[in-house]
Amino acid sequence: MRRKLSHKRKLNELEAEREFLQQLVNTLRDSSDNKALQLLGLIRSQAPPAELQLYIKNAMTDGVRQQSPVGADMYDRTRSPSNTIDFHRPSPHRALTIKRLHSSPVYRVPAESWTSVTKSDEFVSHLVSLWLTWSQPFHNWIDRDLFLRDAQAANLNSQCCSPFLMNCILTEACFYSDHPEAKAALGKGEAVWWHLGQLRSLAADHIEIYSELAPLTPEGRAATNAIWGIYNILMCPDRPLLPCDHGPAETWVPYPREASPVQSHIACVFNNLCELSTINMNASVLVFGSGQIPPPDSLPRTLQKIRVRLARWRDNLPECLILENVIVSHALILHMFYYASIMILWGSIKELGDAAKAGTESMIFAAREVCVDAAESFVRLLRIYRAKWGIDYMCLTTVSCLSTALFTLLSELGDPGRKSVFAELCVVARACSRKWPIMKGLMRMLQLSARKNHVCLLPETHALFVDFEATIWERHDDERFKSIYPNFCI
Repeated sequence: MRRKLSHKRKLNELEAEREFLQQLVNTLRDSSDNKALQLLGLIRSQAPPAELQLYIKNAMTDGVRQQSPVGADMYDRTRSPSNTIDFHRPSPHRALTIKRLHSSPVYRVPAESWTSVTKSDEFVSHLVSLWLTWSQPFHNWIDRDLFLRDAQAANLNSQCCSPFLMNCILTEACFYSDHPEAKAALGKGEAVWWHLGQLRSLAADHIEIYSELAPLTPEGRAATNAIWGIYNILMCPDRPLLPCDHGPAETWVPYPREASPVQSHIACVFNNLCELSTINMNASVLVFGSGQIPPPDSLPRTLQKIRVRLARWRDNLPECLILENVIVSHALILHMFYYASIMILWGSIKELGDAAKAGTESMIFAAREVCVDAAESFVRLLRIYRAKWGIDYMCLTTVSCLSTALFTLLSELGDPGRKSVFAELCVVARACSRKWPIMKGLMRMLQLSARKNHVCLLPETHALFVDFEATIWERHDDERFKSIYPNFCI
Protein backbone atom coordinates (compact mmCIF):
# COMPACT_ATOMS: atom_id res chain seq x y z
CA MET A 1 0.00 0.00 0.00
CA ARG A 2 2.79 2.42 0.92
CA ARG A 3 4.54 1.70 -2.38
CA LYS A 4 1.33 2.35 -4.32
CA LEU A 5 0.85 5.69 -2.57
CA SER A 6 4.43 6.63 -3.34
CA HIS A 7 3.96 5.78 -7.03
CA LYS A 8 0.71 7.74 -7.14
CA ARG A 9 2.37 10.78 -5.59
CA LYS A 10 5.21 10.61 -8.11
CA LEU A 11 2.75 10.32 -10.99
CA ASN A 12 0.85 13.36 -9.73
CA GLU A 13 4.09 15.32 -9.48
CA LEU A 14 5.12 14.33 -13.01
CA GLU A 15 1.69 15.31 -14.33
CA ALA A 16 1.88 18.68 -12.58
CA GLU A 17 5.38 19.27 -13.96
CA ARG A 18 4.21 18.35 -17.48
CA GLU A 19 1.29 20.77 -17.23
CA PHE A 20 3.56 23.49 -15.87
CA LEU A 21 5.95 22.99 -18.79
CA GLN A 22 3.02 23.22 -21.22
CA GLN A 23 1.83 26.39 -19.50
CA LEU A 24 5.34 27.84 -19.75
CA VAL A 25 5.50 27.12 -23.49
CA ASN A 26 2.03 28.59 -24.06
CA THR A 27 2.88 31.73 -22.12
CA LEU A 28 6.06 32.28 -24.13
CA ARG A 29 4.14 31.70 -27.36
CA ASP A 30 1.07 33.83 -26.68
CA SER A 31 2.46 36.73 -24.62
CA SER A 32 3.60 40.06 -26.00
CA ASP A 33 7.28 40.38 -26.87
CA ASN A 34 7.99 42.37 -23.71
CA LYS A 35 6.37 39.83 -21.39
CA ALA A 36 7.96 36.89 -23.19
CA LEU A 37 11.39 38.54 -22.89
CA GLN A 38 10.80 39.17 -19.19
CA LEU A 39 9.87 35.54 -18.63
CA LEU A 40 12.91 34.43 -20.60
CA GLY A 41 15.01 36.78 -18.49
CA LEU A 42 13.67 35.16 -15.32
CA ILE A 43 14.53 31.71 -16.65
CA ARG A 44 18.05 32.84 -17.53
CA SER A 45 18.47 34.42 -14.11
CA GLN A 46 17.84 30.98 -12.59
CA ALA A 47 14.57 31.87 -10.89
CA PRO A 48 13.25 28.73 -9.16
CA PRO A 49 10.20 27.06 -10.74
CA ALA A 50 7.90 28.26 -7.94
CA GLU A 51 8.68 31.88 -8.83
CA LEU A 52 8.17 31.21 -12.54
CA GLN A 53 4.81 29.65 -11.76
CA LEU A 54 3.73 32.64 -9.67
CA TYR A 55 4.96 35.07 -12.33
CA ILE A 56 2.98 33.30 -15.04
CA LYS A 57 -0.13 33.31 -12.87
CA ASN A 58 0.08 37.06 -12.32
CA ALA A 59 1.25 37.92 -15.84
CA MET A 60 -1.49 36.09 -17.72
CA THR A 61 -4.17 38.76 -18.12
CA ASP A 62 -7.77 38.11 -19.06
CA GLY A 63 -7.04 39.34 -22.58
CA VAL A 64 -4.30 36.80 -23.09
CA ARG A 65 -6.48 34.05 -21.69
CA GLN A 66 -9.28 34.92 -24.12
CA GLN A 67 -6.88 34.92 -27.06
CA SER A 68 -5.53 31.49 -26.17
CA PRO A 69 -8.15 28.95 -25.06
CA VAL A 70 -5.48 26.30 -24.59
CA GLY A 71 -3.46 28.66 -22.43
CA ALA A 72 -6.56 29.62 -20.46
CA ASP A 73 -7.40 25.98 -19.83
CA MET A 74 -3.87 25.24 -18.69
CA TYR A 75 -3.90 28.36 -16.52
CA ASP A 76 -7.13 27.37 -14.78
CA ARG A 77 -6.03 23.80 -14.23
CA THR A 78 -2.63 24.68 -12.82
CA ARG A 79 -4.22 27.12 -10.38
CA SER A 80 -5.89 24.14 -8.74
CA PRO A 81 -4.11 23.23 -5.48
CA SER A 82 -4.04 19.58 -6.45
CA ASN A 83 -2.08 20.41 -9.60
CA THR A 84 0.33 22.94 -8.12
CA ILE A 85 3.88 21.67 -7.96
CA ASP A 86 5.46 21.81 -4.54
CA PHE A 87 8.75 23.25 -5.75
CA HIS A 88 9.64 24.37 -2.24
CA ARG A 89 9.75 20.82 -0.86
CA PRO A 90 13.41 19.80 -0.49
CA SER A 91 14.61 16.93 -2.59
CA PRO A 92 15.67 13.80 -0.67
CA HIS A 93 18.75 13.62 -2.89
CA ARG A 94 21.30 16.43 -2.67
CA ALA A 95 23.02 16.51 -6.04
CA LEU A 96 26.01 18.60 -6.97
CA THR A 97 25.23 21.36 -9.45
CA ILE A 98 27.03 21.50 -12.78
CA LYS A 99 28.93 24.58 -11.61
CA ARG A 100 30.30 22.78 -8.56
CA LEU A 101 31.44 19.84 -10.68
CA HIS A 102 32.88 21.96 -13.46
CA SER A 103 36.12 23.31 -12.04
CA SER A 104 38.54 22.79 -9.17
CA PRO A 105 39.42 25.83 -7.03
CA VAL A 106 42.04 28.06 -8.63
CA TYR A 107 43.72 28.69 -5.26
CA ARG A 108 44.28 26.23 -2.40
CA VAL A 109 43.94 27.49 1.17
CA PRO A 110 43.61 25.44 4.40
CA ALA A 111 40.65 25.97 6.72
CA GLU A 112 42.59 25.19 9.89
CA SER A 113 43.89 28.22 11.81
CA TRP A 114 41.71 30.67 9.88
CA THR A 115 38.08 29.78 10.54
CA SER A 116 36.01 27.68 12.91
CA VAL A 117 32.90 27.77 10.70
CA THR A 118 34.06 24.87 8.53
CA LYS A 119 36.87 22.33 8.56
CA SER A 120 36.72 21.71 4.81
CA ASP A 121 39.86 22.84 2.96
CA GLU A 122 38.01 22.31 -0.33
CA PHE A 123 35.15 24.61 0.67
CA VAL A 124 37.45 27.35 1.95
CA SER A 125 39.54 27.09 -1.24
CA HIS A 126 36.34 27.33 -3.30
CA LEU A 127 35.24 30.52 -1.51
CA VAL A 128 38.69 32.14 -1.64
CA SER A 129 38.88 31.36 -5.37
CA LEU A 130 35.48 32.98 -5.93
CA TRP A 131 36.49 36.09 -3.99
CA LEU A 132 39.82 36.46 -5.78
CA THR A 133 38.01 36.08 -9.12
CA TRP A 134 34.97 38.34 -8.78
CA SER A 135 35.61 40.85 -5.98
CA GLN A 136 39.32 41.44 -5.35
CA PRO A 137 40.34 42.32 -8.95
CA PHE A 138 38.17 45.46 -8.98
CA HIS A 139 38.86 46.88 -5.51
CA ASN A 140 42.41 45.43 -5.26
CA TRP A 141 42.99 46.53 -1.67
CA ILE A 142 44.47 43.17 -0.71
CA ASP A 143 47.59 41.89 -2.43
CA ARG A 144 46.69 38.47 -3.82
CA ASP A 145 50.18 36.94 -3.75
CA LEU A 146 51.08 38.06 -0.22
CA PHE A 147 47.67 37.05 1.09
CA LEU A 148 47.92 33.57 -0.46
CA ARG A 149 51.51 33.15 0.75
CA ASP A 150 50.51 33.73 4.38
CA ALA A 151 47.13 31.98 4.13
CA GLN A 152 48.70 28.80 2.78
CA ALA A 153 51.36 28.86 5.51
CA ALA A 154 48.58 28.76 8.17
CA ASN A 155 50.69 30.91 10.47
CA LEU A 156 48.62 33.06 12.83
CA ASN A 157 51.55 35.45 13.28
CA SER A 158 51.79 36.23 9.57
CA GLN A 159 51.66 39.80 8.31
CA CYS A 160 49.17 39.55 5.43
CA CYS A 161 46.53 37.14 6.69
CA SER A 162 44.51 36.84 9.88
CA PRO A 163 41.34 35.03 11.01
CA PHE A 164 39.51 38.37 10.93
CA LEU A 165 40.52 39.03 7.31
CA MET A 166 39.90 35.46 6.20
CA ASN A 167 36.41 35.35 7.69
CA CYS A 168 35.54 38.69 6.08
CA ILE A 169 36.63 37.31 2.72
CA LEU A 170 34.76 34.03 3.22
CA THR A 171 31.60 35.90 4.20
CA GLU A 172 31.55 38.00 1.04
CA ALA A 173 32.44 35.00 -1.11
CA CYS A 174 29.40 33.14 0.22
CA PHE A 175 27.20 35.44 -1.85
CA TYR A 176 28.82 34.07 -5.02
CA SER A 177 28.41 30.41 -4.08
CA ASP A 178 25.47 28.07 -4.60
CA HIS A 179 26.83 25.65 -1.99
CA PRO A 180 24.22 25.09 0.80
CA GLU A 181 26.89 25.54 3.47
CA ALA A 182 27.63 29.02 2.08
CA LYS A 183 24.18 30.27 3.10
CA ALA A 184 24.22 28.98 6.67
CA ALA A 185 25.89 31.95 8.37
CA LEU A 186 24.56 34.84 6.27
CA GLY A 187 22.22 37.47 7.71
CA LYS A 188 24.12 38.85 10.73
CA GLY A 189 23.94 42.40 9.49
CA GLU A 190 24.75 44.20 12.72
CA ALA A 191 28.30 42.81 12.55
CA VAL A 192 28.93 44.65 9.29
CA TRP A 193 29.06 48.05 10.95
CA TRP A 194 31.38 46.83 13.69
CA HIS A 195 33.71 45.49 10.99
CA LEU A 196 33.58 48.82 9.13
CA GLY A 197 34.48 50.66 12.32
CA GLN A 198 37.44 48.33 12.78
CA LEU A 199 38.49 49.03 9.20
CA ARG A 200 38.47 52.79 9.79
CA SER A 201 40.74 52.59 12.84
CA LEU A 202 43.06 50.02 11.24
CA ALA A 203 43.36 52.16 8.11
CA ALA A 204 44.34 55.24 10.11
CA ASP A 205 47.01 53.26 12.00
CA HIS A 206 48.48 51.63 8.91
CA ILE A 207 48.68 54.85 6.92
CA GLU A 208 51.06 56.13 9.62
CA ILE A 209 53.03 52.87 9.78
CA TYR A 210 53.57 52.59 6.02
CA SER A 211 53.94 56.27 5.19
CA GLU A 212 57.70 55.94 4.54
CA LEU A 213 57.75 52.40 3.13
CA ALA A 214 59.54 51.93 -0.21
CA PRO A 215 56.69 51.56 -2.71
CA LEU A 216 58.40 49.06 -5.04
CA THR A 217 58.98 46.28 -2.48
CA PRO A 218 56.21 43.63 -2.40
CA GLU A 219 55.07 44.84 1.02
CA GLY A 220 55.28 48.47 -0.10
CA ARG A 221 53.19 47.78 -3.20
CA ALA A 222 50.63 45.95 -1.06
CA ALA A 223 50.44 48.86 1.39
CA THR A 224 50.05 51.45 -1.39
CA ASN A 225 47.24 49.51 -3.05
CA ALA A 226 45.53 48.89 0.30
CA ILE A 227 45.62 52.57 1.24
CA TRP A 228 44.37 53.68 -2.17
CA GLY A 229 41.71 50.96 -2.03
CA ILE A 230 40.50 52.26 1.31
CA TYR A 231 40.46 55.76 -0.17
CA ASN A 232 37.90 54.61 -2.73
CA ILE A 233 35.44 54.22 0.15
CA LEU A 234 36.83 56.26 3.06
CA MET A 235 39.72 58.74 2.81
CA CYS A 236 42.30 60.32 0.50
CA PRO A 237 45.93 59.07 0.72
CA ASP A 238 49.00 61.19 0.20
CA ARG A 239 51.04 58.87 -2.02
CA PRO A 240 51.44 58.21 -5.76
CA LEU A 241 49.80 55.32 -7.58
CA LEU A 242 51.86 52.35 -8.71
CA PRO A 243 52.72 51.81 -12.39
CA CYS A 244 50.36 49.76 -14.58
CA ASP A 245 52.70 46.83 -15.09
CA HIS A 246 51.60 43.47 -16.49
CA GLY A 247 53.55 40.63 -14.93
CA PRO A 248 53.34 37.20 -16.63
CA ALA A 249 51.78 35.74 -13.47
CA GLU A 250 48.98 38.33 -13.44
CA THR A 251 46.29 36.18 -15.04
CA TRP A 252 42.54 35.80 -14.54
CA VAL A 253 40.06 33.01 -15.21
CA PRO A 254 36.28 33.24 -14.65
CA TYR A 255 36.20 30.57 -11.90
CA PRO A 256 34.26 28.27 -11.53
CA ARG A 257 33.96 28.18 -15.31
CA GLU A 258 36.80 26.53 -17.15
CA ALA A 259 38.55 28.90 -19.53
CA SER A 260 42.04 29.75 -20.69
CA PRO A 261 43.81 32.30 -18.45
CA VAL A 262 43.91 35.87 -19.75
CA GLN A 263 45.85 38.95 -18.67
CA SER A 264 44.17 40.27 -15.51
CA HIS A 265 44.82 44.02 -16.00
CA ILE A 266 44.21 44.46 -12.26
CA ALA A 267 46.73 47.29 -11.90
CA CYS A 268 45.25 49.17 -14.86
CA VAL A 269 41.71 48.85 -13.54
CA PHE A 270 42.75 49.83 -10.03
CA ASN A 271 44.74 52.93 -11.02
CA ASN A 272 41.93 54.23 -13.20
CA LEU A 273 39.38 53.48 -10.47
CA CYS A 274 41.44 55.60 -8.06
CA GLU A 275 41.62 58.43 -10.59
CA LEU A 276 37.86 58.26 -11.14
CA SER A 277 37.27 58.28 -7.37
CA THR A 278 39.42 61.41 -7.10
CA ILE A 279 37.34 63.14 -9.79
CA ASN A 280 34.13 62.12 -8.02
CA MET A 281 35.38 63.45 -4.69
CA ASN A 282 36.45 66.77 -6.22
CA ALA A 283 33.13 67.04 -8.05
CA SER A 284 31.20 66.49 -4.83
CA VAL A 285 33.23 69.21 -3.12
CA LEU A 286 32.65 71.63 -6.01
CA VAL A 287 28.90 71.07 -6.16
CA PHE A 288 27.95 70.21 -2.58
CA GLY A 289 30.95 71.19 -0.44
CA SER A 290 29.35 74.38 0.87
CA GLY A 291 26.17 72.58 1.86
CA GLN A 292 24.23 74.52 -0.77
CA ILE A 293 23.80 74.13 -4.51
CA PRO A 294 25.88 76.78 -6.38
CA PRO A 295 23.85 79.69 -7.81
CA PRO A 296 22.23 79.15 -11.24
CA ASP A 297 24.68 81.48 -12.98
CA SER A 298 27.76 79.47 -11.88
CA LEU A 299 26.39 75.92 -11.69
CA PRO A 300 26.52 75.24 -15.46
CA ARG A 301 30.21 76.23 -15.54
CA THR A 302 30.92 73.98 -12.55
CA LEU A 303 29.17 71.05 -14.19
CA GLN A 304 31.01 71.65 -17.45
CA LYS A 305 34.36 71.49 -15.65
CA ILE A 306 33.36 68.16 -14.10
CA ARG A 307 32.13 66.85 -17.44
CA VAL A 308 35.43 67.77 -19.11
CA ARG A 309 37.43 65.91 -16.43
CA LEU A 310 35.23 62.83 -16.74
CA ALA A 311 35.49 62.88 -20.53
CA ARG A 312 39.28 63.26 -20.30
CA TRP A 313 39.42 60.30 -17.92
CA ARG A 314 37.41 58.17 -20.36
CA ASP A 315 39.43 59.27 -23.41
CA ASN A 316 42.77 58.59 -21.68
CA LEU A 317 42.01 55.02 -20.64
CA PRO A 318 44.80 52.62 -21.63
CA GLU A 319 44.28 50.44 -24.66
CA CYS A 320 43.47 47.38 -22.55
CA LEU A 321 40.54 49.16 -20.85
CA ILE A 322 38.85 50.53 -23.97
CA LEU A 323 35.41 48.96 -24.05
CA GLU A 324 35.98 47.09 -27.32
CA ASN A 325 39.09 45.44 -25.83
CA VAL A 326 37.68 44.45 -22.42
CA ILE A 327 38.24 40.77 -21.63
CA VAL A 328 37.90 40.70 -17.81
CA SER A 329 34.85 41.39 -15.67
CA HIS A 330 36.45 44.05 -13.44
CA ALA A 331 37.35 46.19 -16.47
CA LEU A 332 33.71 46.21 -17.53
CA ILE A 333 32.67 47.11 -13.97
CA LEU A 334 34.97 50.13 -14.18
CA HIS A 335 32.91 51.44 -17.12
CA MET A 336 29.71 50.73 -15.18
CA PHE A 337 31.06 52.71 -12.23
CA TYR A 338 31.83 55.63 -14.57
CA TYR A 339 28.21 55.81 -15.74
CA ALA A 340 26.89 55.37 -12.20
CA SER A 341 29.05 58.32 -11.12
CA ILE A 342 27.42 60.46 -13.82
CA MET A 343 23.94 59.38 -12.73
CA ILE A 344 24.66 60.23 -9.10
CA LEU A 345 26.24 63.64 -9.77
CA TRP A 346 23.72 64.87 -12.33
CA GLY A 347 20.87 63.12 -10.54
CA SER A 348 21.43 65.35 -7.54
CA ILE A 349 21.02 68.40 -9.80
CA LYS A 350 17.78 67.23 -11.39
CA GLU A 351 16.25 66.75 -7.91
CA LEU A 352 16.68 70.36 -6.86
CA GLY A 353 14.12 71.77 -4.46
CA ASP A 354 11.47 74.21 -5.67
CA ALA A 355 13.37 77.22 -4.29
CA ALA A 356 16.50 76.29 -6.23
CA LYS A 357 14.67 75.45 -9.46
CA ALA A 358 13.88 79.03 -10.41
CA GLY A 359 15.77 79.92 -13.57
CA THR A 360 17.37 76.47 -13.91
CA GLU A 361 14.67 74.62 -15.86
CA SER A 362 16.82 74.12 -18.95
CA MET A 363 19.74 72.93 -16.84
CA ILE A 364 17.53 70.44 -14.98
CA PHE A 365 16.17 69.13 -18.29
CA ALA A 366 19.73 68.70 -19.56
CA ALA A 367 20.71 66.91 -16.32
CA ARG A 368 17.81 64.49 -16.78
CA GLU A 369 18.95 63.69 -20.30
CA VAL A 370 22.52 63.14 -19.12
CA CYS A 371 21.28 60.76 -16.40
CA VAL A 372 19.05 58.79 -18.77
CA ASP A 373 21.82 58.47 -21.37
CA ALA A 374 24.15 57.18 -18.64
CA ALA A 375 21.50 54.70 -17.42
CA GLU A 376 20.97 53.37 -20.94
CA SER A 377 24.73 53.05 -21.43
CA PHE A 378 24.92 51.10 -18.17
CA VAL A 379 22.19 48.73 -19.40
CA ARG A 380 24.17 48.04 -22.56
CA LEU A 381 27.20 47.16 -20.42
CA LEU A 382 25.04 44.97 -18.20
CA ARG A 383 23.92 43.02 -21.26
CA ILE A 384 27.56 42.41 -22.17
CA TYR A 385 28.32 41.27 -18.62
CA ARG A 386 25.35 38.87 -18.57
CA ALA A 387 26.29 37.42 -21.96
CA LYS A 388 29.93 36.87 -20.96
CA TRP A 389 29.74 35.84 -17.30
CA GLY A 390 26.08 35.69 -16.19
CA ILE A 391 24.57 37.45 -13.17
CA ASP A 392 25.56 34.93 -10.50
CA TYR A 393 28.98 36.54 -10.12
CA MET A 394 28.13 40.23 -10.23
CA CYS A 395 29.96 41.96 -7.39
CA LEU A 396 28.37 44.40 -4.97
CA THR A 397 29.66 47.40 -6.95
CA THR A 398 27.71 46.24 -10.00
CA VAL A 399 24.61 45.74 -7.85
CA SER A 400 24.94 49.31 -6.54
CA CYS A 401 25.28 50.65 -10.10
CA LEU A 402 22.20 48.65 -11.05
CA SER A 403 20.13 50.23 -8.28
CA THR A 404 21.32 53.71 -9.34
CA ALA A 405 20.12 53.06 -12.89
CA LEU A 406 16.77 51.75 -11.63
CA PHE A 407 16.01 54.85 -9.58
CA THR A 408 17.24 57.06 -12.44
CA LEU A 409 14.75 55.52 -14.86
CA LEU A 410 11.86 55.35 -12.38
CA SER A 411 10.87 58.95 -13.08
CA GLU A 412 11.35 58.60 -16.85
CA LEU A 413 8.74 55.95 -17.68
CA GLY A 414 6.78 58.14 -20.10
CA ASP A 415 9.08 57.14 -22.96
CA PRO A 416 8.27 53.68 -24.46
CA GLY A 417 11.94 52.89 -25.07
CA ARG A 418 12.82 53.65 -21.47
CA LYS A 419 9.98 51.45 -20.27
CA SER A 420 11.53 48.37 -21.83
CA VAL A 421 14.97 49.23 -20.41
CA PHE A 422 13.45 49.71 -16.94
CA ALA A 423 11.64 46.37 -17.21
CA GLU A 424 14.89 44.68 -18.22
CA LEU A 425 16.65 46.12 -15.17
CA CYS A 426 13.80 44.98 -12.91
CA VAL A 427 14.26 41.39 -14.07
CA VAL A 428 17.97 41.47 -13.23
CA ALA A 429 17.36 43.29 -9.93
CA ARG A 430 14.77 40.75 -8.86
CA ALA A 431 17.27 37.96 -9.55
CA CYS A 432 20.00 39.79 -7.60
CA SER A 433 17.62 40.36 -4.69
CA ARG A 434 17.67 36.63 -3.97
CA LYS A 435 21.42 36.84 -3.43
CA TRP A 436 22.28 40.33 -2.11
CA PRO A 437 20.38 41.74 0.91
CA ILE A 438 20.99 45.32 -0.23
CA MET A 439 19.33 44.65 -3.60
CA LYS A 440 16.43 43.02 -1.82
CA GLY A 441 15.95 46.15 0.29
CA LEU A 442 16.44 48.49 -2.66
CA MET A 443 13.81 46.62 -4.67
CA ARG A 444 11.42 47.19 -1.79
CA MET A 445 12.44 50.87 -1.64
CA LEU A 446 11.81 51.17 -5.37
CA GLN A 447 8.35 49.66 -5.00
CA LEU A 448 7.39 51.87 -2.04
CA SER A 449 8.92 54.97 -3.63
CA ALA A 450 6.78 54.44 -6.71
CA ARG A 451 3.66 54.17 -4.54
CA LYS A 452 4.54 57.23 -2.48
CA ASN A 453 5.21 59.40 -5.53
CA HIS A 454 2.19 58.00 -7.41
CA VAL A 455 4.38 56.56 -10.14
CA CYS A 456 2.46 53.86 -11.95
CA LEU A 457 4.81 50.93 -12.47
CA LEU A 458 4.62 49.28 -15.85
CA PRO A 459 2.18 46.43 -16.46
CA GLU A 460 5.24 44.49 -17.67
CA THR A 461 6.82 44.77 -14.22
CA HIS A 462 3.68 44.41 -12.11
CA ALA A 463 3.93 40.62 -12.00
CA LEU A 464 7.60 40.88 -11.04
CA PHE A 465 6.82 42.95 -7.97
CA VAL A 466 3.87 40.74 -7.03
CA ASP A 467 6.24 37.79 -7.22
CA PHE A 468 8.87 39.73 -5.24
CA GLU A 469 6.42 40.40 -2.39
CA ALA A 470 5.15 36.83 -2.39
CA THR A 471 8.38 34.84 -2.65
CA ILE A 472 11.34 37.07 -1.71
CA TRP A 473 10.36 39.90 0.67
CA GLU A 474 9.59 38.51 4.13
CA ARG A 475 7.72 39.96 7.08
CA HIS A 476 10.82 40.70 9.18
CA ASP A 477 12.94 42.04 6.32
CA ASP A 478 12.19 45.70 7.18
CA GLU A 479 14.05 45.48 10.49
CA ARG A 480 16.73 43.19 9.08
CA PHE A 481 17.50 45.64 6.27
CA LYS A 482 17.64 48.61 8.64
CA SER A 483 20.09 46.76 10.91
CA ILE A 484 22.46 46.15 8.00
CA TYR A 485 22.02 49.50 6.26
CA PRO A 486 20.85 52.08 8.83
CA ASN A 487 21.38 54.93 6.34
CA PHE A 488 18.54 53.54 4.21
CA CYS A 489 14.94 53.99 5.25
CA ILE A 490 12.10 51.71 4.13
